[in-house]
Amino acid sequence: MAQWVVSELEHIPGPLVMVGHSLGGAVALEVALQRPDLVASLVLVSTGARLPVPDDAIARIGDDFAGECLRMVQLSWLHQDPELIRRGANSVMSMGPEALHADYLAARDHDVRALLDEITVPVLVLAGEEDPLVPPWLSKELAEGLIDATMVVVPNAAHVPQLERADVVDLLLAAWLARIEMTLIEDDD
Repeated sequence: MAQWVVSELEHIPGPLVMVGHSLGGAVALEVALQRPDLVASLVLVSTGARLPVPDDAIARIGDDFAGECLRMVQLSWLHQDPELIRRGANSVMSMGPEALHADYLAARDHDVRALLDEITVPVLVLAGEEDPLVPPWLSKELAEGLIDATMVVVPNAAHVPQLERADVVDLLLAAWLARIEMTLIEDDD
């Protein structure tokens, strides 16, 4: 996944601020490791330097794919809006069991703890306070391993704080982007 992202980013003037959520955060970390010249900063939401996926979750894909999709989506939201859960589960189911299986395996294989000191760009790490999929301690482990990280735990949110607490996350992103832009301007002087 990271190699595909790199091939797409190579043609965009940069360096860029990469934002990644969950497995997307793992991909952003890999891009920063493989091609640091493309990355000015990272914003990592509900992710970690490792993303453990239990064997029983992987097994449920084959045993009860629809049930596993529903379980995963329900765990992603602190506030259980039935319509939102239904739409989310349908979206995950539309990928098919092979894609979910591949995502779970990619997450489980992700472990860059030993490489975090190679990432020298500023990183904003956001964690949902009530995230059962990527608990805040995993995000804290990530932030503590990075050279220049700021971690914020978003209250009253689970795995998708960018949707559950868009008010908070939008402000944090705006402030972070302003900081990065000012740093880039200062570096040009």
